[in-house]
Formats: sequence, C-alpha cells, structure tokens
Amino acid sequence: PGYADGWVNVARARLQEGNLAGAGEMLEKALELSPELPKAHFFMGLVRKGEGRNDEALAHLQRAAARFPRDRVVLNQLGRVQFLKRQHAQAVETLKRVLAIDPEDLAAHYTLMLAYRGLGEAEAAARHEALYRRFKADESAQALTGPYRQLHPDDNNERQAIHEHRASRPAAPPPGAGYGGRP
Repeated sequence: PGYADGWVNVARARLQEGNLAGAGEMLEKALELSPELPKAHFFMGLVRKGEGRNDEALAHLQRAAARFPRDRVVLNQLGRVQFLKRQHAQAVETLKRVLAIDPEDLAAHYTLMLAYRGLGEAEAAARHEALYRRFKADESAQALTGPYRQLHPDDNNERQAIHEHRASRPAAPPPGAGYGGRP
C-alpha cells in the first residue's frame, strides 16, 4: 500500500480496460504517496484527457514533460491536448520537439497537420500530411505477407510490437538418472 508505483500499475491496467474513473482513483493514491512521480502525472494526464478535462490533463502532462523533456510519448500527448484546447501554436512548438527526437513520428506529423490547419497554414499542413502518409505502415501489405506469416510463426512473432521469446530447454534426464546421466 505504501508503494506508489503499485498504484500506478493498477491504474495503467484500468486505463487499458477503459475504466477512467478507476484509474483516476488509483493515480490519486499514487500521487498522495509520491506527489512528484512523473509517470503518475503522465497517466493522470491521459485519464483527464479521456474525461475531457483538458486543463487538468495539460497540467499533469506538463509536469511529466518537465521531468522528461525528451520523452516523445509525453510530448505527443502534451501536443495533442494543446491541440484539443485550440492552442495550435503551442502544439506546433511541442510537436517540433518530438520531431527533433524522431523525425518519422507518425503521431507528431498527424497532430502537426491538424494544428497547422487550425492556424490556417495550408502549406505546412500539407507537408506534414505527406510525411504522415509516407511513414504510415502500408496496411495493404498485410495481405501480401499474411500467407508467409501463417507458415512461419516464429517470424510472425518477431514482427509483433510486444512478443515473447521462448527459450529452448534441454530435455529432462530420464527418471532415475543422476548428475551426468549416471544413476
């Protein structure tokens, strides 16, 4: 109960399930224990964004970004909330920081396209739309690679963002065998 990260982990699971209220409760407990915990502020920012409480979301995300100024996931969320609040110029500045870290970041290009449209800068919006389309995965390729992946499950496993590596284990010695195979 006194471990703030434990509350954050429960909140993450609840957030994944779509239980914003439950996640918020867990994050409040985490922040009571550790008021400056950046990951608690980050996830609280996601909860508040999901609830449409963008001012609060922005405050929490800014606290996380202050601690991790080069975390592109935090910056992308911060830029997205700025865009949602119609703070288009601030969103552009935040998302440029993301592209300084990863020039191919899809979320940054997409939100930049929207923010530039909001600013009435059609040329910049078109540039980021083109970059977004260029770096976006070709979903039609799934149909081409599908038969191969079905025949090669290990290769298919490797292409998954989150996957498991199964370690090969030596066969167990026969019953009654001692060390080195001797009884």
